[in-house]
Amino acid sequence: MPAPQRVTRAALTDAARAIAERDGIDAVTISAVAAAVGVRAPSLYKHVAHRHDLLRLIADDAARELGEDIAALAGSDEAPAAGLRAIARAFRAFSARSPRSASLLFAGADLSAQPPSEGMAALTATLLGAVRDAAPGDPLPAARTLTAWAHGFCTMEQAGAFQLGGDVDEAFEFGLATLVDALVVRRDTTR
Repeated sequence: MPAPQRVTRAALTDAARAIAERDGIDAVTISAVAAAVGVRAPSLYKHVAHRHDLLRLIADDAARELGEDIAALAGSDEAPAAGLRAIARAFRAFSARSPRSASLLFAGADLSAQPPSEGMAALTATLLGAVRDAAPGDPLPAARTLTAWAHGFCTMEQAGAFQLGGDVDEAFEFGLATLVDALVVRRDTTR
């Protein structure tokens, strides 16, 4: 009898994420992921307690990947406002290539019951740092506003909700410039 196949956390994450992107979040189940990695479902319980753990793996991996995308933008001597625009554009690009994984970044209480993952903590710190450079005072309200706008825009874009014509790229840039300019003006007026 052949030895049972060893399953790694990376293999589980890759399989869960592939299923989510191909078939939707609801298709990510213990059984589906087990089949994708070539084991029986009970074998996964050594790695994950329930389906929410699989979704958490996807969210953590998405945060790590998006954080890497944003880190690749770091180190430039751009003005703080340009950094915020670059972060929003990186989120949009990530959302376009991995829309279902991106949606899990903001999945709510089910995934946030545990402490934030290393990837999510790093992503949050990067965003808060960029906002702190561009906007006054406590960066959290500005970071939440920018994140909510970018996520909402990208969610609508992925759903095909922009049906009134016009250039969606132009609309994204208009909204982004308006929001970032408002944050920067707010900083300039509170000094």
